[in-house]
Amino acid sequence: MQDALKNTGNTPSVSQRSGVMSTIFREYRNHFGLFWRVMFPVIVFGFLFNITLFLVFKLGVPEAQWTFGTSKGIGTQSLREPTGVRSVVGFSASSFDIGFLWLAMCPLAFIIVHHRRGVDVTFSEVWRHTLRKTLSILSGYALLVALVLGVGLIVLLLALLIDTISVGLPASIFLFVLIPGVPAAYFLVKWSLYNQGIIIENLSAIAAFRRSSEFVRGKWWQFFGMYLLLTLATMVFTTVVLGLTLLLFSVISPEFAPLREVLQSGEFFDLFFGGEVKITLESAPVWAIGAMVAINTLIHAILAPVWALLTTHLYMKRAGIQQNAVAS
Repeated sequence: MQDALKNTGNTPSVSQRSGVMSTIFREYRNHFGLFWRVMFPVIVFGFLFNITLFLVFKLGVPEAQWTFGTSKGIGTQSLREPTGVRSVVGFSASSFDIGFLWLAMCPLAFIIVHHRRGVDVTFSEVWRHTLRKTLSILSGYALLVALVLGVGLIVLLLALLIDTISVGLPASIFLFVLIPGVPAAYFLVKWSLYNQGIIIENLSAIAAFRRSSEFVRGKWWQFFGMYLLLTLATMVFTTVVLGLTLLLFSVISPEFAPLREVLQSGEFFDLFFGGEVKITLESAPVWAIGAMVAINTLIHAILAPVWALLTTHLYMKRAGIQQNAVAS
């Protein structure tokens, strides 16, 4: 695979001719069938995982409220909240979401780099290569979890500090949101290409993180800008699909009727400005729960190849620049 990377680095970049986004969507269209065949096992697992998790919580606490978040997925909560739809500041992800945006990146990256070399790959070849890298992939995932836990520790320490000095509300928001978010964003961008290092160059998890850091160095703001725009587009797309689905449910199911007023008013557009859209209901029919999980699954399945194409494109482009610099 390292030879493949070198060959790619010595050829003219496709993005220089037509732009990064047009390249991404053209390749998405060209390899749509293979992308979805490869993701099918992850899609099925994610759907079953979320349904099972919801049923476990719901059966354990039958009186709990039914909740759904655009990033957290399906769930329940014992703390009572008003029913309705609202935006929530911040952004979090369930294990299913992380599975699509990080773990599914590996088989997709394998397809992308081979097709850019003009080499066809099959479903079995993609997963056979990916499964051989399971230990490195999971090790990298564990390091990312450690980062999240580290940020959580910072939040806890700041909470103790706030309780001690009793600062005002604006300062509290700054301490709780901005300060922990800055280091988290920095390292997530810095290490955003580690999956590509594992799959494309057969690196270990630690070596892949180092490789990603090398490629991001000097381009952090450029990478951050691309990721931010795609994240915002992801939020808008998810909110639109979710809103239209809930509006349909509010017409055919009485349980969703309380959501209709928000979805048909100007408040719906306020949902785009939060990090997450959260729906809270007292109850919901089983078919609706299954439908929401399925729709959430399909949304992430649609978006996963876009993230994989962007990050793999950035990895290959940076690798080509560095190799040409060394050669000269």
